[in-house]
Amino acid sequence: METDSRLPSGEWNGFYLEGRPQRGWMHLYMSFEEGRIKGEGTDYVGPWTATGSYDTSTGVCSWVKDYVGQHNVNYFGQITEKGILGEWSIVTSGTFHIWPRGRNEMNELYLKQDLEEPVGPTSPRVSPVMEPVEI
Repeated sequence: METDSRLPSGEWNGFYLEGRPQRGWMHLYMSFEEGRIKGEGTDYVGPWTATGSYDTSTGVCSWVKDYVGQHNVNYFGQITEKGILGEWSIVTSGTFHIWPRGRNEMNELYLKQDLEEPVGPTSPRVSPVMEPVEI
């Protein structure tokens, strides 16, 4: 099991942005051990598994998200104190942010933003995902 406190194995929450301001929320179970990532989860597309790698000295990580019976998505991110932030890509690309489930301040921040800033034809917004948010 990984000893870096930024990468606890277990439940994670997060989202990705896909060419629209609404977040694609994800529920994940991630395992970090000896530079290898394994995971599984669900989002609005469906269930998926993940395999990849990470390096705690550089903070770089990447994995492939394999939607069961569907397509794959490549994730490339940076490990931070506020989770993993980065970019996903298939034919198109976008940004993502995931964090350990115990980081309730992250859950509350983004859920509060979603409730306070409803997205509609008159109120578009883009979420700042690439930079860690200040709490």
